[in-house]
Amino acid sequence: MSQLIVIFKALFLGFTTGLLSSIPLGPSGIESVKRTVSQGYKQGLLVSLGAVSADFAYLLIINAGLSSLLASNKRTESLFWIISGIILSIIGYISIKSHREASSDVKLLKGSKISSMPFLAGFIITFSNPMTPSLWLTLSGTVIRAWYYVSFTAYYIFIFSIIIGMIAWFSLLNYLALKGTKVLKPSHFHATSKLLNYSIIITGLGFIMFGFLNLFHVFRHLGFLKIAF
Repeated sequence: MSQLIVIFKALFLGFTTGLLSSIPLGPSGIESVKRTVSQGYKQGLLVSLGAVSADFAYLLIINAGLSSLLASNKRTESLFWIISGIILSIIGYISIKSHREASSDVKLLKGSKISSMPFLAGFIITFSNPMTPSLWLTLSGTVIRAWYYVSFTAYYIFIFSIIIGMIAWFSLLNYLALKGTKVLKPSHFHATSKLLNYSIIITGLGFIMFGFLNLFHVFRHLGFLKIAF
């Protein structure tokens, strides 16, 4: 029964992580909405699936060697929490300051043969975005990494659920775009993204504090800190 609870938690939390990480609209999300409105649901969804495939590719690349690296040294793991928190806070800050709706990658793709291949266009837009590896490197070394200690089954279920959550969100997003719901007004998008970006900054600061706390315990365990309580 306990194993079933762990699997359920991995499914639920992974799905939620994928959902929340996809809500702030990036270049590929905006491109998928535009394609849905102008060319139909299938075209927009293919852009989204291409973007999710790029995210999944980074997840595979990062987690292939990151888990063993962090498992070998607790100090490295603590420093990774701190560095990841800094990166996450920077990502949130840059996202708040940036009001651009399309990256240079989107502009370059327009008018090219790739623009007629929505899946490939979504993949390239996301894979070439420097924020993509930063975000997944941060999550892989922290939130995703936590499931590595639970069990290999829960670890991979959690990763798989992230992808399912992302696909679910983009499917809903393109459906709402097709129906022209008021939720898709730019002002609502910007307000939601701004709120979530502030949450990202707060989460990043939490990661930094947690990393320093872990590092403190590691040094104390090694005898570097002599503190009497």
